[in-house]
Amino acid sequence: MSSEQTPGSRRTMIAGTVGTVMEWYDFNLYGLASALVFGPLFFGSSGLGGTLASFATFGVGFAARPVGGILFGHLGDRIGRKRVLLITLLAMGAATTLVGTLPTHAVAGVWAPVLLIALRVAQGIAVGGEFAGATLLTVENAPADRRGLHGAVPAMGTGAGFVLASAVFGTVSLLPDDAFLTWGWRIPFLISIGLVAFGLWLRRGIDETPAFTALQQRGATVRSPLTLLLRTRPGALLRVLGITASGFVWGYLIQAFALSHATKNLGIPRSTMLWAIALASALEIVAIPFWGRLSDRVGRRRVVLAGLLCTAAYAYPFFLLLETRSAPVILLALVVAIPFCKDMAFGPQAALVAEQFDARVRFTGVSVGREFGGAIFGGTAPFVGTALVAAADGSVTPVVLYIAAACAITAVAVLSGRETARGEITGGI
Repeated sequence: MSSEQTPGSRRTMIAGTVGTVMEWYDFNLYGLASALVFGPLFFGSSGLGGTLASFATFGVGFAARPVGGILFGHLGDRIGRKRVLLITLLAMGAATTLVGTLPTHAVAGVWAPVLLIALRVAQGIAVGGEFAGATLLTVENAPADRRGLHGAVPAMGTGAGFVLASAVFGTVSLLPDDAFLTWGWRIPFLISIGLVAFGLWLRRGIDETPAFTALQQRGATVRSPLTLLLRTRPGALLRVLGITASGFVWGYLIQAFALSHATKNLGIPRSTMLWAIALASALEIVAIPFWGRLSDRVGRRRVVLAGLLCTAAYAYPFFLLLETRSAPVILLALVVAIPFCKDMAFGPQAALVAEQFDARVRFTGVSVGREFGGAIFGGTAPFVGTALVAAADGSVTPVVLYIAAACAITAVAVLSGRETARGEITGGI
């Protein structure tokens, strides 16, 4: 395949990335709110019990993601990547906007958390098809020697979405506590409707990928992609699940657990943490494509393994730096943690997981493998981190060991497969 980008591939990259930013803005808002406001507002407690209950509902969204992965993976391999991405973005936007309208526990009692959980489930199902669809749109359009870069660009949208969510939430968090807890926290959720409408407008103008179009023209789409996948490529599916482990654990410990730990246990102002996370995450806009492109040059495995070593070695110093309670030091800690350690392993991930599968089952393989990984490793991370620190009387050592274990799982998964950079990805299973 030529290494030159076509106008269609550039347009697809832009539309996929902008839509992903919008969708992950929605999904990450919930993580921020679960760390800061959902405990007292929806569960009637601002202590450890409220925090754990809030993080449990955060995890519910991840538990729903495999459902979305199976559903939208099937549809993506049956009716196309583009159609699925329109559905997921619309569903995510509706669920997020409705969160901003919910009554609190003081008004609706037990129905408040019930409705919150229902909307979190809807978010989880929607996002279950987003990553696979957005990255496949670009990877399947990419030249063979630039799949790492092309896959990383929409993946960058996950970080950019968090930047946007953090910036908006950080702004409203500057309100007086009474105003913030009464109506201020709702603003980031309500403005989602406009952002999603913009994303839908962009995505309507893109074309289906050449790989899927060729399948349709040959009549080669399969009735049950998941059945074919489980029969022929179960090892690849397990490999994808393992590849996601470290990124989910480390990423959501930073974005949710560390935010809660810093504000509640260390007394760091919430605005300080939110803005530090947002600024560090902003560097992902450069870092994720950089690591993806580097993986095109030196190989996926080398870049990912270097990121895993960085993460495992840095986990303990990261928490020590937070304990300084110094805003510049906290920012430095997060700059090393996110665009360097985390993204070195995450940048090549989109291309790496897509390259494990044939086009007939690629959407299913990526979405099911990644979203089961999200449910197992990502959704549980803030809850597990909070419980480990509580059980260890405030020590973060168990959390550091937890991070190291996740890195080991990903290392085994990466080393169990061959190097896939520059190889063909359109052949039969």
